[in-house]
Amino acid sequence: MYMWRELDIGEVRDEMAQIAAIGFDVVRVFTLAQDFLPKPLCVAGDMVANLVKVVRAAKDAGLKVVPTLVVINMSGKFWWPAWMLDAQGRPGDLFSDPTVLRSQSMLVETCARALSGEDAIRAFDLANEIDDAQRPRTRDAGWLWASLLANTIRRVAPGTPIQIGAHLPSLTTESYMRVDDVGEVADEDLMHAYPLYYTGARSFLDPELVPFSCALTAGLSGRGRRPLMQEFGLCTAPAGAPGQTITDDFLGRPLKQYLASEEEAAEYYDAVLQRLAGIGAAGAYAWCYGDYDSRLFNREPLAAAVRERTFGLVRADGSEKPAATVFRNFRKRRDADARSGSQMGAAVPRVLDVSADEYYRAPGKHFARLYAKWVEQRPS
Repeated sequence: MYMWRELDIGEVRDEMAQIAAIGFDVVRVFTLAQDFLPKPLCVAGDMVANLVKVVRAAKDAGLKVVPTLVVINMSGKFWWPAWMLDAQGRPGDLFSDPTVLRSQSMLVETCARALSGEDAIRAFDLANEIDDAQRPRTRDAGWLWASLLANTIRRVAPGTPIQIGAHLPSLTTESYMRVDDVGEVADEDLMHAYPLYYTGARSFLDPELVPFSCALTAGLSGRGRRPLMQEFGLCTAPAGAPGQTITDDFLGRPLKQYLASEEEAAEYYDAVLQRLAGIGAAGAYAWCYGDYDSRLFNREPLAAAVRERTFGLVRADGSEKPAATVFRNFRKRRDADARSGSQMGAAVPRVLDVSADEYYRAPGKHFARLYAKWVEQRPS
């Protein structure tokens, strides 16, 4: 969260090289609104220049980049630019306030224009779980917001795929960021899913929730596209320590969370990756690269959100957790299959048995019902 204003490009280069060495193709970066939108209708040119530097560092490591462009919800905190808040601390409407909306449009246009034609850009991601920061007042408002920002990017960076970071509440609640609406605007179908955050999961380490959510996303979108699991992962206990349940701060309320042992985390990642390949997913992005340095633990959000400190595949000192080996080996198998002419994955299973309109009349009920059916049909 403090990367842009305290950028150490040498450190970024080292980390990009390690990400590539573990076996990843793509890295996602986040243009925090507090830094990139310091004033109304004003995009910080020095921050955009930093973004270009980071993209080039990733490119030099052989990585593609997905910049996530409107970032207010991030790692257990809402990072509202001060000017978006009124005297009582209430934010303006992201989806209808003219100045707020136009400022977002300027942000995505400026970043996309700066990176237009750059072959290291895998896609532009409009936002990170935007409906957690603020729910659109209507379904139309959510669709119009997405359409405006997507079309702005397409005008200045034609041909670059558009993603929109949806998450489990997009499947379990009527957040007015419906997956079918998002699918109409975006070029890819994607999802963020964590058993940590879904009370209907069978455990904190339930390996079926992620592939099910991916398949359901594809069904609700109805576009016939292989879905991308854009975020999945889990937080860990210190090296050598057993898994432990904690009560953590989750957006201002207490919530039970699980710090898995590093060995449990490796087993979880392996189980989920195999299942994602088995359902024909387009890919999977681990959350996330590295643990946070303890010197940041007195700063937001890490001072309160303990789980956010240790989601990494590598520890804060740069040493790899066992899960990194899981990804390295998975990459080797994928590349070997490509060389042999075989292809990982099958057709995406059909899990949706009602229309999208019917589903969103009771999304929580349908999600639970369909997930129970999914689990029942999976091999033990």
